[in-house]
Amino acid sequence: MAWGEKNLSGFCVLELSGSKKNSKLKILNSKLIQSIETMVDEIDKYAEHQVFVGVDAPLVIPNETGNREVEKKFNKDFAHYKISMLPANRKILQKYSPTMRTQELFYRLEAQGFKRDYTSQKVIFEVYTHATIAMLWNNHKILPYKRKKGRNTLFIKEQLGIYQKYLQKVVSPHQILKEDIATLKGQKLKKYEDQLDAITCAYSIYYCQNNSAHFYQVDGVDTFVTPISPWKTYVLRCSDDSLYTGVTTDLERRLEEHNSSDKGAKYTKTRRPVSLAYYENRLDKIDAMQREYAIKQLTRKEKLQLIYGEALK
Repeated sequence: MAWGEKNLSGFCVLELSGSKKNSKLKILNSKLIQSIETMVDEIDKYAEHQVFVGVDAPLVIPNETGNREVEKKFNKDFAHYKISMLPANRKILQKYSPTMRTQELFYRLEAQGFKRDYTSQKVIFEVYTHATIAMLWNNHKILPYKRKKGRNTLFIKEQLGIYQKYLQKVVSPHQILKEDIATLKGQKLKKYEDQLDAITCAYSIYYCQNNSAHFYQVDGVDTFVTPISPWKTYVLRCSDDSLYTGVTTDLERRLEEHNSSDKGAKYTKTRRPVSLAYYENRLDKIDAMQREYAIKQLTRKEKLQLIYGEALK
């Protein structure tokens, strides 16, 4: 979403087709929009449906200067990936729009029942396209498709081509994803970038509903959501009260395997049923395996302290 009134914002509506585990999302609507009024009207067209809105812009800005806690915590968590968000505050936002139009959109939708809560019929969260692209498709690295000093037009087009292919993997065929990027120039190239970003915003809010994600709060309320690495280190409690540690990208599937499949670990096969006692989100596979090793070196008492989060007497 553009921070200023003069610039266009990308807008996209995706609809799930098929089951959640084996499906692509279908583009129902894709366009560029200038006014808040038009954006709200477009969202209103889907009022009879359960609607999830993801906006790549600050929606709740309580601080006059500096960074919000969202940016501080996100930047700390994602420093490993060299991904960061710019500061958002009222002083900066008002330079682009006296009414702080990104917050204005949030207030308009909040008045219509949109909540920062995935259990709601109408859901709204901030998202971040750079984080989604990096965590889901680009091997945990920033895709440098944004115009920046040192990046010429040819380079930008190459990166947008990569971006386009990433979206083709998760979105059903659509004319916008067949665009010949090589023919785009000037503002047309920027507009196309905004349209791709809008698709990613919609995909982000969908993905985070059903997969590994992390929420960041503003004023004590979940406000920003981002995909995170699916890798986890976990601890199981076995039927004989012993503890088993492993790594996985799918806790539900792995727990089922430990309890009823030949794919379960040799250790747990003779100690069923097992239950999940503890898990941690990890940066990647290597990080998860290193953490697995570290936990395995702990004494039973230390493992229980980890599980319960308190000192045991």
